[in-house]
Formats: sequence, structure tokens, C-alpha cells
Amino acid sequence: ELAVAPYARGRGLGRALVQQLIAQSPDGRLRLWAHGDAPAAAALAGRLEFRRSRVLLQMRRRLEDELPPVALPDGVVLRTFEPGRDEQAWLELNNLAFADHPDQGRWTLVDVEVRMAEPWFDPAGFFLAERDGVLVGSHWTKVHGGEDHDDHEHPPIGEVYVVAVHPSEQGHGLGPALTLAGLHSLRERGLTSALLYVDESNTAAVHVYERLGFTRHAVDVMYSRG
Repeated sequence: ELAVAPYARGRGLGRALVQQLIAQSPDGRLRLWAHGDAPAAAALAGRLEFRRSRVLLQMRRRLEDELPPVALPDGVVLRTFEPGRDEQAWLELNNLAFADHPDQGRWTLVDVEVRMAEPWFDPAGFFLAERDGVLVGSHWTKVHGGEDHDDHEHPPIGEVYVVAVHPSEQGHGLGPALTLAGLHSLRERGLTSALLYVDESNTAAVHVYERLGFTRHAVDVMYSRG
């Protein structure tokens, strides 16, 4: 990540930082996240021969607004995650659903266990969809802020953390249904808004979230070199 404090901008610090990082990269290859889609960051990236390689959207929705009902596809049932039972099956589903994703599709069991050890983890907010006893989809929610999360200096907000759908079930409405199940759960916990992160290039997912009432709130851009 590359960031320069607002009061220190315009002095060449960003350029100096990037040049130092390039010098320390054995093959000159480098990836940097810039918070926000600022023209100054884009200009600096262009001068140093970086290309815009990934755009991550943060989208938000008010939970106080009307939520459509959850309509699961025929034959699909919903239950919550059971620690000690569902880790491996969920991991396999996640890695299959996100096989082409640069981050999400390469999780290991350790990655799952680390997140389960976080104070925000709550299996009651982790929904699994099954067809004939086989896991075909999931929606893992989380909550930022609140009394149990002192590192967040803002009121609590829910997150659509991971929505995974088996390739054989994609395009049949399971993804939107799982998303809504999680949003209803977050609202029932007293939360008034929810956020999610999605790649701008995943236009199908962006359109689904827009239909569910989400709007763009913030943008982070990855620049790559080499």
C-alpha cells in the first residue's frame, strides 16, 4: 500500500517512496494499492510506468430500507455454519467458486481457522446452502465496530464478507438469495447499514449488488509494474 499524509503531499514523497521500492525489488516488478482513485496517484503511476491492474469497489446499502424476501432455488435449504464440522467442505466450495480470483481462491484451512479466531467471527452469521446434503453456496457475514471491536472508531456496520456459489448453481438466483439472507440477519442484529467489496471487473456481481440496493461508496486501485 502507498499513502502520503494530506499535509505532506506535493513534495515528491510519493515518488521517492515508489522509486525506493522499485530499487529494492529484485526484478523491478511491483504492485501497489492506492486508496481512492485520485488523479495525482494515477499521474504518478503513469510517470513511473505502472499500469492500472485492479480496481476494488466498496459498496454500501442502508439496512433500514426495504429488503426483499429470501427466495431460495427449489431444493436448496439454508442452515448456519457449525465449527468443527464444516471447515473443510466450505474451504473446497470457496476455492472452487473463486478459482480465478487473485486472493479468495487460494485459501487454506489455516486461513479459515485464523478468521474463525477473530473476535468478529460468529457462526450464527455464517450461512450455508445445501442441496441433497451437499454444500452449494454460502454467505459469511461480519460486523465492523461496536463494543467487541474497539479497533474500529465508528458505529458498527455489517459486511457481506464472502458470498460463494458452486459453479453448477450460478445463474439460478442462489447468490442474491444468500446475500439477502445475510442482510436480513445483520438487520435483525440491530445494524443499520452494510458494506461489501467487489472487483469492478466482476460486472455480473456488481449488477447483482446494485439490484439489491447497494451503491458505490469508495474505490481502491492497484497499480502494477513489470
